[in-house]
Amino acid sequence: MELKQIEFFIAACECGSLSKAAEALYTSQPNVSKVIRGFENELGKELFERTSKGLRLTDYGKTVHEYAVTILKNASLITEEEMNIKDKMFSISTYQSHVMSHLLTKIYDRNPDITIEYFQGTVEEITENVSHGISEIGILFISQKQIKAFRHIISHKNLCFNEIAKRKACIFVGPEHPMYNSGSVTADQLRELKFVGGVNDFFSIEHHLNEINVGILPNQIKMTKIHTNSEHLTDDMLLETDLAVLGIDVSYSEADDRGIHSLKIEGEDADLTLGYVMESDNTMSDTAHELIADLTELFQ
Repeated sequence: MELKQIEFFIAACECGSLSKAAEALYTSQPNVSKVIRGFENELGKELFERTSKGLRLTDYGKTVHEYAVTILKNASLITEEEMNIKDKMFSISTYQSHVMSHLLTKIYDRNPDITIEYFQGTVEEITENVSHGISEIGILFISQKQIKAFRHIISHKNLCFNEIAKRKACIFVGPEHPMYNSGSVTADQLRELKFVGGVNDFFSIEHHLNEINVGILPNQIKMTKIHTNSEHLTDDMLLETDLAVLGIDVSYSEADDRGIHSLKIEGEDADLTLGYVMESDNTMSDTAHELIADLTELFQ
């Protein structure tokens, strides 16, 4: 039994004829007749008597009508409840970032009635979440030279990528790192550092090193010490060990309170593009617009 069959059946009951039901449903009479006949075949009994004056419910049809009205009413209530839930729900997937956590905290402070679902992952996981409707938008960054390929890949998922800002790559270190008080790192120094790396991701920051003019390939630096997508583990490693993390050069007023410093990579002249993915034929919620506005302001 399909909801469409129930809707057509009730319309025929209320209108008393197939032609009037078709007008009410903005469809053709043959289509209404086909749907109702299929409904009768599925139930195994006739719902209407066809007379010269129109349709008349059979005794069985009267019983089905009572159930059908209840089903349609409950379906309407379910749909309405789903819409209410969606209106109060904001789901987002992003790369690993304290900046995003900071901004989402501000979003919640301004919208205490909203429920937030927040996922962190690789570029592939972020786009998959948006493609499957798990997340409304996905925030990520892509190497400038990878954008064309990235747009082509996500177009097959009916997604689009909208740019927000461009930033350089950098490294983050904690107080236990020997370069903690340095302002930058050279290509030679970068080769010798030990890193906390992310999980396998073709569009990761590690692959960006192959695009920047510092002469370093991902396999030329020691970034196999820790592989994780855990922000907590990454922070603990930075704060308590001599490991470093590759990231995007952006900060906010509360960032230094964690005791983690960013170091510029000398000789880098390529950009990472920060942006968001969303379904091409979708419109963003007010909350998503609010977050993008905050993110844009932060990167100005």
